Amino acid sequence: MTLIDFPLGLAIFLYGMHELERGIRKLSDARLRYWLRNSTGTSFGSVLTGIFTTAILQSSSMVSLMVLAFAAAGILPLVNSVGIILGANLGTTLTGWIVATLGFKLNLEAVSLEVFASGAAVIVLLGRYRRLRYLAIAVVGLGLLLFGLGLMKSSMEALPEVWNVERLQNQPAIVYLLLGLVLAALIQSSSAVMMMALGALNAGILSLPEAAALIIGADLGTTSTTALGSLVGGAIKKQLAMAHFLFNLIVDSIAFLVLLPLLPVLIATLGIEDPLYSLVAFHTVMNLLGLCAFIPFINPFTAFLVKHIGQQSDDSSILQKVPTEITDAALAALSQAVKELVTRACYASTQLIHSPFIENELPKDSDWARRLEEKGFNENYESLKQSEGEILKFSIRTQAQPLSVAQTLTIDRLVRATRSTVYAVKTLKDIEHDLSSLRFGDHRAMKELYARQQAYIETTSRELIRLLEDGHAILYAQEKLEELKSRNDAHQNDMNRFVHTHAQSLFADKQTLSIELNVNWEVHHSYKALIGAIQDLLSSTQPGEEKDTTVEVID
Repeated sequence: MTLIDFPLGLAIFLYGMHELERGIRKLSDARLRYWLRNSTGTSFGSVLTGIFTTAILQSSSMVSLMVLAFAAAGILPLVNSVGIILGANLGTTLTGWIVATLGFKLNLEAVSLEVFASGAAVIVLLGRYRRLRYLAIAVVGLGLLLFGLGLMKSSMEALPEVWNVERLQNQPAIVYLLLGLVLAALIQSSSAVMMMALGALNAGILSLPEAAALIIGADLGTTSTTALGSLVGGAIKKQLAMAHFLFNLIVDSIAFLVLLPLLPVLIATLGIEDPLYSLVAFHTVMNLLGLCAFIPFINPFTAFLVKHIGQQSDDSSILQKVPTEITDAALAALSQAVKELVTRACYASTQLIHSPFIENELPKDSDWARRLEEKGFNENYESLKQSEGEILKFSIRTQAQPLSVAQTLTIDRLVRATRSTVYAVKTLKDIEHDLSSLRFGDHRAMKELYARQQAYIETTSRELIRLLEDGHAILYAQEKLEELKSRNDAHQNDMNRFVHTHAQSLFADKQTLSIELNVNWEVHHSYKALIGAIQDLLSSTQPGEEKDTTVEVID
């Protein structure tokens, strides 16, 4: 049973860590997201954010995945994200101190079931209270973690009785480093490997230097989490994964080649006699020294990543780069996708009237702009419809997540803006033939009406695009949109008066009159829809205090 107890204990330990992390994250989710979103632009501030967030969540993997999502959504700049990722390395060392203290200094069998039972009782009896439920989930996770740790500790202590452990001993240090690397990559938890090393050290299976080499390998193996998270996504995800790997590779290489041989001197200097605390102290010191050495070079390190990593063209949508589980990142990505959709619609509208505006003012450094310029109006309309479908599917997946009332309203506004935008372009597409009739009409009034509508579409599209650019105060944008709405109504009235004034010159051609009035009507409704879409988009991005009114799916 000893050999079976270890994997069983490992499974219970990992599940307990998952539940503990989930409960803590739910209790402090809004605050943690605020810290991550608003981490300062200074290297030191970003690093501190990574340290404290990881120390609270007890999971560098979760912090790394959240940072990947926020960076891909454009919430965090790359340099901030790099600082947080590097700080998470130090924050996760707190787990070792907790495991060494709780796991090996207490009688786990005496407390784990009681802890688990108390948490389970609260979930059953008081689970309807949100904060109590998540506190109880964290307690249940702690109980499971301690129980799994107890199983592994007991099996590790009894292992020499049923198996010749000499095969594990006195191997070259590189063997333990590679073993730690493989274990952390497979389990996706350096904390679990730390627990194994502590258990083997406590049972006398490994010496302190051998356990330290195992931990160095696990420190490098844990970068696999960020690497896996970057497989689907843009350049910034690959840059962050490479930052994590290079940092750990450099720090772990120096720790293996320099600190490991000096381990006895280091422990003597720190005055630690307990081998378990000696191991976690070594892990903390190596990450602390590496971080202190790296902080002054975060900005040039980030510049190096931007220059050399992920520079190939990336045609994937932002919605394909961000997981819906990180709701703040998902909403930011959704807002960015809708903003891009409205911008594309404004440019595409000028294609219909053969305006040179799209050629002269389209941003040349944007992939979507390059694709839009290469296509005609009808192709771009089909592309907008495809993007609409992608946005709607993403919004449905996001709505399946636990959301606050404010977040739900934000998604509703963004969906409404999306549908209004595509409706606006469809409205213009429906009069494409009528516009052509005016452009090549037999009468001067027809051509003049086309010229006036052409000028209006180009001018209004330009103003709407300017409002979508960053840097405008929300009140200014709202006032400008109201002005454009009034101007749109006035333009329709002016165009209708123009048609009636020149009706006699058209020799009472009822079909031509119908075409002209229809063009006036549809242009008016197209830009009414576009203005409304931008109003919804801007109102969805207004900052506001998010209250604790989460609509949840109980899992």
